[in-house]
Amino acid sequence: MKITAFLKAIEADLKTVPELSGFQDIAITPGRFNASEITRRSFKSPALRIAFLGAPKTQPKADGTRSYNGAFAIFVLTDGKDRDLECVDLAQAVAEHLELNQFSSGMPVGLPADLRMDALYSGEIEDKGLSLYSVSWTQTMRLGKSQGLADAEDPTAIMPEGTEPSPTIDITSMPENV
Repeated sequence: MKITAFLKAIEADLKTVPELSGFQDIAITPGRFNASEITRRSFKSPALRIAFLGAPKTQPKADGTRSYNGAFAIFVLTDGKDRDLECVDLAQAVAEHLELNQFSSGMPVGLPADLRMDALYSGEIEDKGLSLYSVSWTQTMRLGKSQGLADAEDPTAIMPEGTEPSPTIDITSMPENV
């Protein structure tokens, strides 16, 4: 699995959520979204920015894959008169949607964990007439290609359906002199 494919699945999923239908701008961002990003990147309020924040170092499993506990965030930006309350409501809607979501069937990911909502208030953001919240979580994901003996990509390594196994050792009788 590619992390970029997972980010795109999150983006596509969020665009289908009825509670978030007021969002005109949902996109992937390369990292944390803060006051300096607001001036560097354009957006149309209300907006969501989806980011992969990183993952701790892991050891490879026996089949060559790795299981990471990836950190993700969705940043919620609003403007206008009631921006602070609107931002809280929208962050809550995002959090409620994320709670049990794997975003795409067939992706080797677990359920979201350690869900958290944070107000990212600062004077610089307030001076721009914006409100900024984040909804962050971790999600276990398996990355890498299995190097096991029965790799699904190698049809010769998997016994065809209907093949009868043939034992090479008769375990029903003991050898002589034993």
